[in-house]
Amino acid sequence: MACEPGAAACAKEQAECGPRIALRGFPLRLPVCMLASPFYVATMSHHSLLRSFLLPTLLPLVLPMADASAQVQAGDIATTRFSTTEFDIQRGTTRTAYNTGGFGGTGSSFAVLWDPTNPNDFLVGGFDFIGRATITGPGTVSYSLISAAVGIVVGMSWDNDHQVVFIDAAAGQVRRLDPANGQIVDLSTGTQPWGFDANAGAFDPATGDTVVGGNGALYRLPRGTTTGVPIVSGLGGYVSGVTFDPVTGEVIATVLTANHMVRVDAAGAVSNVVPSLSGPNSVATDQNGDFVVCGGTGQVWRVPRTGGSFTLIGGATALAPVNDISVAGGGGGAYAYGQGCAGATGVVQLRATAPFRPGVAISTTSTNHAANGLGVLILGFSNTSHAGNPLPFALDPLLGTSGCFLNTSIDASVLGVVTGGALTFPVTVPQWFAGRALYGQHACFESVAGGVSWSNGVAIRVQ
Repeated sequence: MACEPGAAACAKEQAECGPRIALRGFPLRLPVCMLASPFYVATMSHHSLLRSFLLPTLLPLVLPMADASAQVQAGDIATTRFSTTEFDIQRGTTRTAYNTGGFGGTGSSFAVLWDPTNPNDFLVGGFDFIGRATITGPGTVSYSLISAAVGIVVGMSWDNDHQVVFIDAAAGQVRRLDPANGQIVDLSTGTQPWGFDANAGAFDPATGDTVVGGNGALYRLPRGTTTGVPIVSGLGGYVSGVTFDPVTGEVIATVLTANHMVRVDAAGAVSNVVPSLSGPNSVATDQNGDFVVCGGTGQVWRVPRTGGSFTLIGGATALAPVNDISVAGGGGGAYAYGQGCAGATGVVQLRATAPFRPGVAISTTSTNHAANGLGVLILGFSNTSHAGNPLPFALDPLLGTSGCFLNTSIDASVLGVVTGGALTFPVTVPQWFAGRALYGQHACFESVAGGVSWSNGVAIRVQ
């Protein structure tokens, strides 16, 4: 590609590197020597994004979740317990009741959700209400009703636009609440495969879908559609809670009657995370990327993300059975999605490590690369489109690769070097971006088809 007249920077680059490679029909330009950003995005927003997400990683900067006067601390566990006036917060092994004076509905509470943009707040939902509870001191709270235009609220979670996705068990539908103004829209409509058995659910940060739990089955409501589709059945009881593995993106669910906590992979294969739990009523992720589960007789357990032995961390002095759970500082992750293609020693897999908190460096690592190769971290704000092209975008026709896809928009990129077959980049997400999704992907120059390997994507969301 020739330089425009007077484009001194471009001419200098061509003198040192040779011409850029133009990809017909796709707006990427690759300087051959890769001295510049490998996906040449010379805009102020590009550099601003690098400063916001990458430069803090290089500095000795770790931002706290909130200031010293905060009433809620990272790791505090909120639970609901069928009360019409109270919910509880557990710190360590001490559980404290917070009396709101009434939730403004017609019955008891069924759902609770910590608000990362207002760290002292929890949303509480139940029979005919969703409201905001602000912790003002030890055992004290102020409360305001957000909406009464709901049936039975279960399974609240944040979407990537800081809207609350929830299951309305009375209507048997998935709905979304704008917490700023109380406006509610229906995401699902009409007859659903779960009938009126919808009992749990959660928004999937990687795909934008909503996963719904019913009687012995899980369903997916794909983004932009209004009717759910089955994922898996035969689970042995009502699904009581849904979340996602913060690293692999796999569905995690608690199941009553069978008393199981299960993992469902992308192919629909089901495995037990732990052998058995007594009456598991809900599940959430904590500030360290592990799981917390609440039980029907007041128990709270912590379960390692990778499975194995669980620990009872609350319940000996339970106020009542608990039916939902949320953790301050929890709910973040770097959820794997899409597929990678072959690197020098196998299919490239990209994963990230917890904790997924604002101001804390998240390590993104891809594997199966040739040693000492040059690699790229790509960051983007979308995993559905880039420059007008839908994602994932097949790269094989353009680059001569084999089974490779662009999985994120290209809004910033940075170079690195492979060490020991692994390509690692730290990413620090600032506080102002909490609750939203940032998408990442690795590319590496090595001896494979097309000369470049591409990883799967990760949807990074800190809380």
